[in-house]
Amino acid sequence: MPTDATAMRRSIACACAFGFVVACGRRPLEGGAELAVAESSSATVTTAALPIPARSHAPAAPPEGWCGETAIQEGLLTLGVWAPQRFINTAGKPVHPDLYSSDIPVALTALGVRYAVYGGGKGFEAFARWASKAVDEGDPVIAGVKILPTQHPEWGLDHFVLVVGHGDEGLLVNTTWGSRRWVADTTHEGLSFRNAFYGIRLVGLTLPPRSQQARLAVLEESAALVKLRITCAAGAPFLQERRVEPELAVDARQPARFSCREP
Repeated sequence: MPTDATAMRRSIACACAFGFVVACGRRPLEGGAELAVAESSSATVTTAALPIPARSHAPAAPPEGWCGETAIQEGLLTLGVWAPQRFINTAGKPVHPDLYSSDIPVALTALGVRYAVYGGGKGFEAFARWASKAVDEGDPVIAGVKILPTQHPEWGLDHFVLVVGHGDEGLLVNTTWGSRRWVADTTHEGLSFRNAFYGIRLVGLTLPPRSQQARLAVLEESAALVKLRITCAAGAPFLQERRVEPELAVDARQPARFSCREP
């Protein structure tokens, strides 16, 4: 497996440029009761949700946080790729410690990810329809949200999350703080999709012929090793391309890619 972002680069053009370039928002330490809610209430009707566990910023993350890196890492696991957050950060070639909105497409292209960019105007309803369609078709969405009350009203967004579901309370997101929550077009304290405009749908990877994506689950993780469960989304007719056991420990500091092929 290549050990640098240049070797993993794929020829995928960036769909558009974004007018708002912002940093990763920090999780409020106090007064953020809204953000403490990890899952929906029992009364919430979940229309669809992807089985993508919530992850947190790596211990090596700078004070600014690695929310974009974490969201990308979560999405890559569903595509059969383990990539350390530091590696993802390097792939985006940021001039700041963390990935900004314009850096995320750069990182995705370097990692060989096919993606689609939200092209609608500002507003939650249109954005939610677009993101919900992606989830219904099995694709997560990296999205920008505000953290209210915002410390930067001039920014278009404060924080990156991964949209993994939708329901009657809005969009279900992995916060990148190790939890899930419902987010909608709200004005109260917490995460908000008010004036939503930034979304990148993770469509898949460029794979060899007769191959399909694997799905990874992190079972154990340390600074040096990560133990992964590898499954083929298509089921029994497919074999893991690297011919490994269903569970495998790999170097946590280097990327590793798995796919499934027909026998």
